[in-house]
Amino acid sequence: MKKKVIVVTGASSGFGQLTARKLHESGHTVVGTSRNPKPDEPFTMLPLDVTSDESVSQLVEKVQELHGRIDVLINNAGRSHNSLLEETTFKDARVIFEVNFWGMVRMNRAVLPVMREQGGGLVITVSSLAGLVGTPGQGFYGAAKHAIEGYTETLRAELAKSPVKVALIEPGFFQTNIHNAMVRNPETVSDYDNVREKVSQKLDEGFEGGGDPSEVVSAIEKAIADDGKSLRYLVGKDALTIARLKRWLPEKWFLEGTKKQFGLG
Repeated sequence: MKKKVIVVTGASSGFGQLTARKLHESGHTVVGTSRNPKPDEPFTMLPLDVTSDESVSQLVEKVQELHGRIDVLINNAGRSHNSLLEETTFKDARVIFEVNFWGMVRMNRAVLPVMREQGGGLVITVSSLAGLVGTPGQGFYGAAKHAIEGYTETLRAELAKSPVKVALIEPGFFQTNIHNAMVRNPETVSDYDNVREKVSQKLDEGFEGGGDPSEVVSAIEKAIADDGKSLRYLVGKDALTIARLKRWLPEKWFLEGTKKQFGLG
């Protein structure tokens, strides 16, 4: 594979860190980003706040100054939460959308013109199974991922005659530290007293018993090797199974299964 200049947002932990390290080991020129980057990675780490237009602009300018191009952008920066919809504050819900959705949009708006001018490029966004199905306890995270799915599908159509491609990575549950870093709301609604802990426990169990994160890294490598040939890359047995069940089962049956899975039946 031709060596590329690759920008990975949210590269200080989780999928982003693993992906940046693997791509660096493969010989690519990798620039990782984080709000507070630590200089102990084998690849370049630069500061980035995806909620800031100025920070995004400065990051893209710096990468061009260092390397002259951006071949691949991996939108990985994100925030999650473990709280029921009515118990999620507007402040926290806005942060989830600002980082996960609008942060991705900011990065794309800054990078797409660069890729067009250089004659091509690939934007990969790490979405989620939660972008395809409703997930109790992660409603606003799922809503942001659903927005990412619709946005990216539309963008791919609008870029049909462009040399720039876009793709989505859709992981299920994997063993990362995301569930330990989740926003957990202080607000409570008494009607949910009998389900709140059940949902939280099921989410924690899902992440702790999830797959090997290296599968997600492999999916990202495949998308790069394919040059975005496919729009969607589902990753993990649970993601593949649940996506198929939603496609083929009657809606009532699928929703009953979701309730049972999270102890809400």
